[in-house]
Amino acid sequence: MSIHRRETKKGVRYDVRLRKPDGTPYSTTFRTKREAERFQAKELTDRDQGTWIDPQAGKITFQQWADEWYSTMTHSWRPSTAARHRAALDEHWIPRLGPVRLSSISSRMIQQAINELSKELRSSTIRSYYGTLRGLLADAVEADLIGRSPCRGIKLPSAQVAARRLVTPIELHELADAIGPRWRCLIYLGGVMGLRFGEAVALTRSGVDTDAATIQISHTVSEVKGHLRIGPPKTAASFRTLSLPKALAVELDRHLEVCTPGGPESPVFQDDDGGYVRRSNFRTRVWLPALEAAGLQGLTFHGLRHSAATAWIAQGVDARTVQHLLGHSDPRLVLRLYAHAQDEGLRLAAQAVGARYWPE
Repeated sequence: MSIHRRETKKGVRYDVRLRKPDGTPYSTTFRTKREAERFQAKELTDRDQGTWIDPQAGKITFQQWADEWYSTMTHSWRPSTAARHRAALDEHWIPRLGPVRLSSISSRMIQQAINELSKELRSSTIRSYYGTLRGLLADAVEADLIGRSPCRGIKLPSAQVAARRLVTPIELHELADAIGPRWRCLIYLGGVMGLRFGEAVALTRSGVDTDAATIQISHTVSEVKGHLRIGPPKTAASFRTLSLPKALAVELDRHLEVCTPGGPESPVFQDDDGGYVRRSNFRTRVWLPALEAAGLQGLTFHGLRHSAATAWIAQGVDARTVQHLLGHSDPRLVLRLYAHAQDEGLRLAAQAVGARYWPE
């Protein structure tokens, strides 16, 4: 460890020569001796405190680290999650930050990028893309490539809460009738039991016990770039066994007998070839025509799930049970549903008061 003075054509320079913890030598050059001494003192202090970062590590570019990060992490993600991160990197972050050294990325640069994205994308999309960047840079800190993440104090656009189309029990039955016997149980699993579409179409005969009136959620189907992927549910909380209303168990028993050929591992809901259902095909060929027939344009399958949760809350089901039914790992999501149900209750209360004073 030393500071060496040398003459160059551009003047005096000071080389700080140090060794990494593994003994590898490295050096950094400064214009003044004071700068060199300050750098050397900081390097030694950081090493003593266990916060030392290899000065060469931060020279890796954003794109180099993004590629390494993605290839390292992708095996632990669900296919849809991997596709989302890949899209965020390829479409937005690599074009903006690709050649920049990790150590040179600042909070100001990130805020400028967020401001640009805000002009063309929805707030929910921006928050998703920012989540990719934040995770990537947090892992760069863990890998000792940078001392701390520049994702600090970033102002994101306000979350836009879109009004979600819900269905009443009567509308749910009308939709089930409109969609036909082959798919009516799928409607009830979404609108009564609150299943995600991928969970519902991943059900197999072995996961349905109509005698005990239960279903087991242990897999999900996702479609990524035209390819079907069968994998575990979204989170650990999404693995669950649900009790069915007796009437729905009867419906499912009839469905299995009439619409589900095959053995125990055959999908409960099948495409024309007996395989798993593709969301894209189902939406265009089945879902949208059924909505048109039932007069429920604008409804999404996730809206069925939201309707189910709202109905449970209206019936007085407690938050912990609702969280289990939905397979949510984050209780804050359930609390937002309770807030929505409260708003709906206030709306119905206002209508009741109006009917009392201004009867039709």
